[in-house]
Amino acid sequence: MGISLNGLNSGMQDMYSSLLGGSGDSTSTLLSDYASIKNGSYGKMMKSYYAKINEEEEGTTSKSKSDKKETDGATASAARKLYETASGMNSLDFSYENIDGLYDSISAFVKDYNTMIKNASSSKIADVKEQADAINDMTYANYKLLARVGITMNSDRTLSIDEETFKKVNEKTGATNVPTLKTLFQGYGSYADKITDKMSKLYRTAGEGEAVTSSKAKYAGSAGSSYSASETKDTDETKPAPGSSKTAKDSASAAAASALFKSIDKLGALSLTNDNKDNIFDAFNTFVKDYNDLMKNALESVNSNVIHQADYLKNLVNSNKSAFERLGVTIGGDNQLSIDEEKFKDADMSRVKDLFSGAYSFSEKMTDRVNQIYKYATQGESLENQTYTSQGIYNASGAGATIDTTM
Repeated sequence: MGISLNGLNSGMQDMYSSLLGGSGDSTSTLLSDYASIKNGSYGKMMKSYYAKINEEEEGTTSKSKSDKKETDGATASAARKLYETASGMNSLDFSYENIDGLYDSISAFVKDYNTMIKNASSSKIADVKEQADAINDMTYANYKLLARVGITMNSDRTLSIDEETFKKVNEKTGATNVPTLKTLFQGYGSYADKITDKMSKLYRTAGEGEAVTSSKAKYAGSAGSSYSASETKDTDETKPAPGSSKTAKDSASAAAASALFKSIDKLGALSLTNDNKDNIFDAFNTFVKDYNDLMKNALESVNSNVIHQADYLKNLVNSNKSAFERLGVTIGGDNQLSIDEEKFKDADMSRVKDLFSGAYSFSEKMTDRVNQIYKYATQGESLENQTYTSQGIYNASGAGATIDTTM
């Protein structure tokens, strides 16, 4: 028995409707689709569809990449350089006999400042540009004092220095510019000191969130001087009152700062996992000892700048009191730390990792502050100059002359 053509058409129509969800009333729709496939228009439609999908996926990927923290290497490098120049101002000889040396040093400061402000002002990172605005405002607040020593602000935010005005002596009174130079460039709270702090913050923002004193940032490798606690065995009768000077060197605090700097660095370099608790405890115990030694020396320092920085350090530790207590570390009324070994080893070592690794961590902030204490205690030197090579690699032999003698 044969099958009629009408029956065949009806069967194809039903199959088409079943597969594609259609409810056509003839075979024309099926034949039309077949024709579109045959002449290539269907393929073009599918290519267009998938091209659109790819564009949407690429847009999502691009957005994901844009969410990653932006960095500005040029501004970070300029901030690091100015940080070094500004922090070195304290070690200068501020006497008129050294006016030529002062001019050279402050000219270098102006040059580094200009490089920094140009890069930061034109940065693609909004936070960096905001900090450039704040730095410019701070400089403007000091423009009268700067003008007295021949430093003027330009319309493009840069500075210019006039050698004749800088070195000029008042013929009638014999007065020099040196007192104003000291006000601007020496001591705690000076313009140069504030620039140092600004550069530390700018480096974090423009870079990868690290401290300007972190191992990745360090590249200065001069040998520096050695300090040991034995150099300051003053008797009670001869030792000046705490905080009675801004310029007195304090080699005991410098030695303690060096030791603490090293113990922080060692802790951060460890594998901070629960499988390594014994080694972590030993390193943390050394950190506690070194912190206590520094606080004892620094808070009794003759140098008032050292005392100020030690107060900041004390506040930083107190702000992390809860985190320390979870590790069995308590803060006494005398600002001294104590550690309970059993409680420490019962704790999860991820708590130590939270404190001593990563950008903006407690240890990075502490390293910055310890370096400031060392800078004031030595009147201008930097810890990283003594513990790292010019390539930014930890120098055990170089550090030994400066740090190991204090252990």
